[in-house]
Amino acid sequence: MWTFYRRHKIAIAAGLLWLVSALTLWLAGAGSVVIFWIITALSALAFYSGYINPSIMMRAQQYNARYYSIAEARETLSPDTSLIVIDAHGEARGHPDDHILRPHVAGTKEGLAGENVVMTYCGLTNMGIAYTPEINGEALDLGVMTQIENNLVMWDKKTGQPIQQFWGTREDAGPSGPKMPEWPSYRMPLWAFEKAFPNGKVFLNPIPSFKDNPVLAIYDRLMHMIFTHGISDQAKKDEPTFPTIKKFDNRLPNKTKIYGVNIGDDYVAYTEDFIKAHDGLLNVQIGNRDIVIAYHSDLDSVGTYYNDSGSPISKVQFGGESNVGKLARVETMKSEAYWVVWQNFFPQTDVNRPPLN
Repeated sequence: MWTFYRRHKIAIAAGLLWLVSALTLWLAGAGSVVIFWIITALSALAFYSGYINPSIMMRAQQYNARYYSIAEARETLSPDTSLIVIDAHGEARGHPDDHILRPHVAGTKEGLAGENVVMTYCGLTNMGIAYTPEINGEALDLGVMTQIENNLVMWDKKTGQPIQQFWGTREDAGPSGPKMPEWPSYRMPLWAFEKAFPNGKVFLNPIPSFKDNPVLAIYDRLMHMIFTHGISDQAKKDEPTFPTIKKFDNRLPNKTKIYGVNIGDDYVAYTEDFIKAHDGLLNVQIGNRDIVIAYHSDLDSVGTYYNDSGSPISKVQFGGESNVGKLARVETMKSEAYWVVWQNFFPQTDVNRPPLN
């Protein structure tokens, strides 16, 4: 983070050094013109790629994301396209990985059914986390910065503070500091989203046409190719795309997609195979809370719910209707995150904790 905090000073210093070099060359005739222009070109490229380009290629859409009808989305997406879904008061939004990949942050000024909630996404982690973009009631203006250990780092433009996606806290407060409130999210394919929410909306981030904006038409296509190549490598290779993870846990293969849940400091990772092996229903205890984890086979979706009834749950439908009444979703569930990244941030995690007797 040292470079990020000092990026403006470094940019000014670099500009002054270039000016001194140019004046020395032109006024005193010292140095090689060819070498000067080679160094200038390389420095300009580094300056653009590190100082200017990140905010252009990763244009966060906290306030101006565009959501389309399911009928419109079907023109672009296949029925099996995985969506990261949030819902509130009967309204729902789905976010395809490929479309939220570069913006990393998607939301609207009016919110979701009046709720101030945005979706954040990291392709390297294969994970979306929905947050209310506030800390202690103070609104955040989220930008996209970089990745650290294969997980997204955003930043608050108002305070200049980095925010690790997994933590949801400002860097100066640390992982356990005040954080953005999480909002329940889950995954399901497009066909299931349409079945569950016929009037739901889907986030799309279409690349401009050459007619509308020839510069962005070329630039966005190039950036999208670069991003999708990196994400494809992350999915196919056992090792992380960025070799910044030093701790590995062989309880699961690195690229296993897990459903991670925590209550307080108690973290548990579940695999879909383990959930299905228990007839798609687990009554477990996490952080001294009774939790129900269910695979909804009719919608190909895993849901995690609080069970405060005092009794085991024998049946739960998508959305939380159960044999003891309506259950609320657990807001901390991360769907289909890569195990190698999850275990790096939460080395204390349990794996496939068995159900209660």
